[in-house]
Amino acid sequence: MNRKEIGKRLCLGLVVALGLLAQAHAAPQAERSERMLAIGILAHDRGFASDHHEDGVDLNLEMQFAPLDFIGSPRPHLGATLNFAGNTSVAYAGLGFRVRETRRWFADLFLGAAAHDGPLHKDPAGCALNSDCGYGVRFLPRFGFELAYRFGPAASVSLLYDHMSHKWIVAGENEGLDHVGLRYLKSY
Repeated sequence: MNRKEIGKRLCLGLVVALGLLAQAHAAPQAERSERMLAIGILAHDRGFASDHHEDGVDLNLEMQFAPLDFIGSPRPHLGATLNFAGNTSVAYAGLGFRVRETRRWFADLFLGAAAHDGPLHKDPAGCALNSDCGYGVRFLPRFGFELAYRFGPAASVSLLYDHMSHKWIVAGENEGLDHVGLRYLKSY
């Protein structure tokens, strides 16, 4: 990916983020607890299960919808993690579950699926020797957690970890990908 393409992606991501933030700030107060917008900066291919074969700093954008009215009150979400260094970008959807909440802190676990634009296959020798493999399939399970601190009635900052991989589900190459970073969440 050349500099011009990276610049275009970065500009598009920033325009979308600013538009979503403007919409969140303009929303009526009565709806604030129903939806959340998250924007963050994530370290690419860094985390507990990471092999560090890719790098960069990624822009993360996510929309969280009103909790569903069934067991556990899961909150649906849609998002994207965009890499501007020519590595793997991800679009995802899933459900988040609030596992702990106090007046100032909350913790969520999430589970879903991700679609990526990374390589499906790489050199078999590099895969066998250095675990530098392709992802094997285009759609992967995605899971993780988020720990957030509320600093206002509708605003929070959080630490996010996510992982996508198909290990033990689908045979073949399984690069996997981790992200770790900080996000700003705005309820509206």
